Amino acid sequence: AAAAAAAAIDSSSSSSSSSSSSSAARPLLQPPESADDSVHGPIVLNQDCGVDLEAQGVPTIAIIGPSRKGKSVLAGLLAGGDPKLFPQSHSSFQAMTSGTQIVEVPDLLPGVSVRIVDTEGLSHVGRSRSKREAIVRQFLVSTYLTSSWILWLDSEVLSTSFFTMMWLVHDYVIDVLKVKDAAGDRLPRMMYIRTQETEVQQREYVGQFADFASFFEAAMQGHEDGDILRSMFAPDGVHGHALPIWTLQDLEAFEQQTFWSESHDTPFKAAVAQLRERLLNEAIVSPSSSSSSRSVPPLLPSLAALEQHLPRIARLESFDPRDHEAAKISRLRQQLRAKYGRVAAAPGTVGFAGGQVASVPDLLNIFDPDDRDVRKWHGRIDQVVAGRLQEHCRQMRLEYDVAIRDPEVEAVLARFSSVADAFSAALELFADEAGPLSEREILRGAVEHWGLDPDITAKALASKVQSTEAAFLEKSGFTAAEMKRLNLHEKIRWRIEECVMRLRGKVATEMLIIEDDGAEGEEAISTTERTSPVWRLGEWRWQLAKKDGKTRASRVGPIPREYAVCVDPNGSGVHLLEERAKTKKDGARITAGFPVLHCDGAKVAAPQPTSK
Repeated sequence: AAAAAAAAIDSSSSSSSSSSSSSAARPLLQPPESADDSVHGPIVLNQDCGVDLEAQGVPTIAIIGPSRKGKSVLAGLLAGGDPKLFPQSHSSFQAMTSGTQIVEVPDLLPGVSVRIVDTEGLSHVGRSRSKREAIVRQFLVSTYLTSSWILWLDSEVLSTSFFTMMWLVHDYVIDVLKVKDAAGDRLPRMMYIRTQETEVQQREYVGQFADFASFFEAAMQGHEDGDILRSMFAPDGVHGHALPIWTLQDLEAFEQQTFWSESHDTPFKAAVAQLRERLLNEAIVSPSSSSSSRSVPPLLPSLAALEQHLPRIARLESFDPRDHEAAKISRLRQQLRAKYGRVAAAPGTVGFAGGQVASVPDLLNIFDPDDRDVRKWHGRIDQVVAGRLQEHCRQMRLEYDVAIRDPEVEAVLARFSSVADAFSAALELFADEAGPLSEREILRGAVEHWGLDPDITAKALASKVQSTEAAFLEKSGFTAAEMKRLNLHEKIRWRIEECVMRLRGKVATEMLIIEDDGAEGEEAISTTERTSPVWRLGEWRWQLAKKDGKTRASRVGPIPREYAVCVDPNGSGVHLLEERAKTKKDGARITAGFPVLHCDGAKVAAPQPTSK
């Protein structure tokens, strides 16, 4: 069947090159008849477009894309090669096509007529709120509903403008008009055509892929918006094709209506012929063929059926990139409120949540210093909020710069920016891994100055808490009552109580001590081993998290390890030991204490162990 169709295509191309059996294209969809540019009414279906509007299931190929990419020329070539069918502009800045133009080519295959639709360029969509842009967007929706094949012409691969247009169609045709409820085979097919492809561009895939089509298929599989395209078009109906540079020889042959003659042979002609054959083979199969395949009609049974949809399409005021963004921003506001509560007030601004605005302590209590995002941004909660906002925007496909211009979003960011310094101060003084009230500094003080005595330690820490609180109040401008409402401040009391309890629970025992650990991964050096009485202190967070840019920081900061203290035999000082497991040369696994801190002159009562 495919071979028969290909032969019929060759025959139709040859006959079309000698004489065109189609009249020139006529306007299909036109702007509303209104002299007032502020009126965005529905576009008009031209009753005198030269085709039978009531005819059902006529295969239709529509060509869309940015301005001045060669859409009208390609439309003329697909229709048989008559340059008079569609007006063309060879200017780089002046377009000829306005609205949509249609021509019906009878017997493109035996017994099958095909409609070719040329459309106005879409380059300016999303740049203004002019009447012209609103109309072009209506053209885009209507073209999707009435096409069997949609051809997108572009000089890039999966360009931003392409996905902008596809998202508009998806959100306001698939979702609003519910046309996806139609059978999958009734959905149109998509051919993404990279036009004017150079040899330099071909180096992007030559050597790894057989052709641009294979390269495009691989790009689609890994693209984040690939599923959207697959939901909009027929199963296995999204393809890629490349057209090489259009030469002067091609132009002259086209103007002389000899493009499809055997005497004209160029890479551009070969690429167009391959495209034409695929379009007709996959979507348009002769009814006389013995194959079970059939021609694939557009979503709407006829062009006349489009007319009842036009007023509804025109009323889709949200069918605008910025208005679509407004709906996404509304969802973004809801996410911010759900995560942070009522952060800021903006009197007179529509959309702000009601209720009392959160106090500064309440805002700071939202954040945990052990949270991965807080650690990533080094405790700057304004950067945490901005980073999370950027990720939300990425997931919603919303431009961050657009989101932060919203008054509520802007106010939320500003509020967190105003309190970020207070959180940083609380983090530094109350929760920093090496801060004055961290487990590390409490353990250091207990070993160096307080003789591991829990009562002396508790008294000394109470004094240190007072000085730390005074430093925080000066830095933050908080009142004492506000400070005491902070979770970070409350954790100080818990931390001190836990540390004092560990000191009360210290146990005298004996431990193998290794003075020299050697290089990482080596066995213990036996000449420096000794067994000594120690105070075992339990688990403490002593080691600081590595910040060399290579080690991935723990979500909860330093990992707690077992520590002990041994007193020098001559009483001149003490050693803080970290307990570690070690494998010796003979394969034996041992646990020993390794010195991590030596305190000359520190006074600690010598342990009197009763067990090892």
